[in-house]
Amino acid sequence: MARNRRDLHLLKLKGGLSTAEAAKIDAFFEQLMSDKDLPILGKSLLHEHFVAGFEYYLQKGKSVDDICKLLDLSYLGDFYSGKKRTSYSLDNAAIVYPLGMKYGQMPMFRLAVELKEDIQPVLLQLALDFTLKRFPTFSAVIKNGFFWHYLETVNSVFLIEEEKDIPCKPISILLRSYRSFRVLYYRKRLSVEYFHVLTDGSGGMVFLKTLLSEYLRLKEISVPKEKGVLDVNGQIDEAELVNEFKKAEGESSFATFMDKKSLQLDGKRMKTNISRIIHFEMDTDKLHETARSYGATITAYMTALIFLAAEKCVSSKKGIFNIQIPVNMRKFNGSKTLRNYSMYFNASMELDKLPEKEELIKQIAAQIKERGSEDMMKQMMKTTEKLIDTLSFVPLFLKVPIMQNLYGYMSNSIIACTLSNLGVVELPRAMEKQIDKASFLLVPGAPNRASATLVSVCGTSVFTIIKNSDDPRFENELYKLLKEDELIEKVEGSVEYES
Repeated sequence: MARNRRDLHLLKLKGGLSTAEAAKIDAFFEQLMSDKDLPILGKSLLHEHFVAGFEYYLQKGKSVDDICKLLDLSYLGDFYSGKKRTSYSLDNAAIVYPLGMKYGQMPMFRLAVELKEDIQPVLLQLALDFTLKRFPTFSAVIKNGFFWHYLETVNSVFLIEEEKDIPCKPISILLRSYRSFRVLYYRKRLSVEYFHVLTDGSGGMVFLKTLLSEYLRLKEISVPKEKGVLDVNGQIDEAELVNEFKKAEGESSFATFMDKKSLQLDGKRMKTNISRIIHFEMDTDKLHETARSYGATITAYMTALIFLAAEKCVSSKKGIFNIQIPVNMRKFNGSKTLRNYSMYFNASMELDKLPEKEELIKQIAAQIKERGSEDMMKQMMKTTEKLIDTLSFVPLFLKVPIMQNLYGYMSNSIIACTLSNLGVVELPRAMEKQIDKASFLLVPGAPNRASATLVSVCGTSVFTIIKNSDDPRFENELYKLLKEDELIEKVEGSVEYES
């Protein structure tokens, strides 16, 4: 029955073509279906994707020869026909994520780009089909080992989805079809949502840029393989798969993980992971100049604004308010790893003793310089390694309840908000011409009410507040503060998602 359906699709596809052109299409699909190792479902899905690709290009007036070059089956490699499954141990940051999930909480983040034209789903699906083989740890499912979870590659076809749901919705790890990321499209927006077990923002951006490059190639726009764009047909570099935490040096100190319990923003927490999203668009050069006028980096400036906004949004100000700031460790050693390689520290202030804006920015800049230093981050890496070694021989079924409590104590309860700044994302010029802006979402974990992110692309910086409460004061205060420094060019907000 499935074969008859495929034959009908090909018959329709060849309608109106010359005998020679029809023969070339037959030869193309015979080659696709001749791989005996490819599972039946995989063959069926890939067949549908390539039929849709041919239909798209034929409607555009492309010749069959040109279409065969664009959709050359060599772009699939041997990924979908491989029976061998490869296992990867989780990196030291990823290990805690499946252990620490509790009450529907799942550490998810999204990277997205807004293109100048609507996404063509047919081409995006083929781009994903061609790209996935280059990222072996992404084409994987999470498995339960006796002592730890681990990743195991699956040579199956991943499907794109039209975005219709709440952003960064948790992915069920109980399903056999479970994937650790999803590719979404909505009008001009291309998004990839990741379970943090796979990668961090930097690794995720490499995947997004490479996927976009392949999509643009299918639109006959050539993008150089530079600035984080990988060749989908290139050899996999072992340096991309390294668990850099294993190389941690220096002294360990469990005190680096501990901090006082943080005050939290007011507002009732919603049942969904995200209740609202607000994007503040700013000119990157102007934002940099403003931060520099205070003698600070953009991260220090934005962190100080979050403290000032929080002062208006916390009823009981007696105590410490902590903002978690991730640090991309690649900047210290140039690592190519696509796995998690970020550490973090807390910027801390007593809300009832906040100094004036200029002095606050100065103090935050000093904290960032000290606490985010290479030595301090290496110490935290070494401590992470030691903690994992301590639990190495505890069976997984015993680790889960231990880590769920420990993870909550050492992470979300001691912070009120995270500010993750991906900085200026460099793109090949040919890709820049196709993009208006980018955005970054990071799901707040319980008991936090908000997360903040910043990413700069093509001269536009998008500062995003991701809410998980019904209280709008925090984003309103940030709007006022950014407006005072004449930074805001545009504000966009999502609908309020049902709780």
